[in-house]
Amino acid sequence: MLTGPVTVFILSIPLSSRLTSGLRKFYLIFGGIVVFIGSGTSFYFAFYTGDQGGIAAYFFQMAVILVYALLLVAVVGIRVVVKMRNERSE
Repeated sequence: MLTGPVTVFILSIPLSSRLTSGLRKFYLIFGGIVVFIGSGTSFYFAFYTGDQGGIAAYFFQMAVILVYALLLVAVVGIRVVVKMRNERSE
């Protein structure tokens, strides 16, 4: 579970080429920060703070997954809105 968001983020990098350049840059920067710093903090909690840290790591990782999922929904929603707006203007 600790490496899940990082794996999904790395595997989604080639697929992000379908996004517009500004949206892709936002996704890569914000998503990378959330996933790598969040997962790094969870690793720290899990390995260096004992039993209570393991529980904290679990909940923190759940928060990372939730924020990343909300980011994905927002990016897909923005892409759909931009695509619909471009089709209307043509």
